[in-house]
Amino acid sequence: MTHKNNPEKVFADERNLRMLINNTDDPIWLVDADCTIIECYNSFKSWVKCFIGRELDKGDNVLFNGANKAYQDQSEMCYRLALNGKAFRSVEDMKIDDETRYTTVTFNPVFDHNYKITGVSCFARDITEQRKHLLKIEEQNAALREIAFIESHKVRAPVATILGLEQFFNYDDLSEPGNKEIMQSIARLTHELDAIIQQVVLKSNEIDQDS
Repeated sequence: MTHKNNPEKVFADERNLRMLINNTDDPIWLVDADCTIIECYNSFKSWVKCFIGRELDKGDNVLFNGANKAYQDQSEMCYRLALNGKAFRSVEDMKIDDETRYTTVTFNPVFDHNYKITGVSCFARDITEQRKHLLKIEEQNAALREIAFIESHKVRAPVATILGLEQFFNYDDLSEPGNKEIMQSIARLTHELDAIIQQVVLKSNEIDQDS
């Protein structure tokens, strides 16, 4: 006996699927061509509340904005693009308990058997940790670039000066008065290099602490 001829089996399968999806943390919802919600699950209801201040359910217009006009404008553009046949992802950010959370939202047009677009299926996923990881990598790369700049520019200048002074040092007559001036200059430049090295060490420690 096929499922089509067994309504109880179909009902049980639908119930199990609904229970499975309702227990996922990722928001899933479906809207028709008028942006009316025709299917949604618990995770979506909680997620959309963060934007507009209340939950949305089946039969509600997904573009209801509460007090968040910016959310409505951005959402309307996304749904219109999907209803015109474009599948894509966008990144949404929201404030939850004074923390910025990031979510990627996938919009896919839904077609009937005649390839006519009848709605949009949507799927969201929290990417906050991935986003934070990328931001941390960007900060570390910026610190590494700063270290490279210090080493290639700030270190290079005193080292070049020391090498230049060394050429004028009289090794044959160490008592020559000019040698004292050269050594004093080298000592000063050495202290400058030590300060630069300390700066590099501090930057390196910042990277280690962020890792």
